[in-house]
Amino acid sequence: MKKAEVQNLKSPDFFVSTSDKLFNFIEHHFKVVVSLVGLVLIVSVSMVSYTYIKSSQEQKAAEALYAPEASLRKLQVESKAPTAAKTPPDYAKDYAPLVAKIKAEISAHADTKAALVSSLNLAYLLAEQAQFADALTVLDLPKYRPTKGDILEGFWYMHRGLMLLENQKYEAATEAYQAVLSSPELKPFHPESLLKMGVSLGLKGESAKARETYERLGREFPESEASATAQQYLRLLELKK
Repeated sequence: MKKAEVQNLKSPDFFVSTSDKLFNFIEHHFKVVVSLVGLVLIVSVSMVSYTYIKSSQEQKAAEALYAPEASLRKLQVESKAPTAAKTPPDYAKDYAPLVAKIKAEISAHADTKAALVSSLNLAYLLAEQAQFADALTVLDLPKYRPTKGDILEGFWYMHRGLMLLENQKYEAATEAYQAVLSSPELKPFHPESLLKMGVSLGLKGESAKARETYERLGREFPESEASATAQQYLRLLELKK
């Protein structure tokens, strides 16, 4: 830009001229300008309101889940303490009532992240108690789903895949693990996903595909614990020939 042009831009006359043009434009397009400003305000207020509502929903869900979850954790800790009674807690008598309360709260706050996290924790406990069908049901109670590649998505698929395996739903388990493998963001879960997928394929009777999956695990993640386990499974497959 030339020096003369710069001086013109700085001059009071230029400012007045430009201001007049701007006010004339607004005057002739007043409704459009007001509508645009209104739209920006509406969108901004809506975003703030949505964030507040979601935050409030999450807080209410966390508060509702806290008491039964705390009671369940206390029961778990007490049952594993060195001074615990030799007879372990009875699931139907001791665990089931608390599990029912947590399931009810998860369903009541199904659209929250808190409900999803709670379902993962509860499914783990149910698996420890060999309540695999109930654990699978619990994982499907929340309607909230994490964004693609979120670590919670990885945990949900891994939990779900394992419970599907335990319930002998091998095709669905394979699909769950494939969903993890299809996401580059969930790469930390890939070794275990390949291992569990190999197991699922083997239980389906697809030994060749199971072998390919174990071999892929060895190639892509040779230093992982899952790879070491996969090598043992490969030897078992060789023995079955």
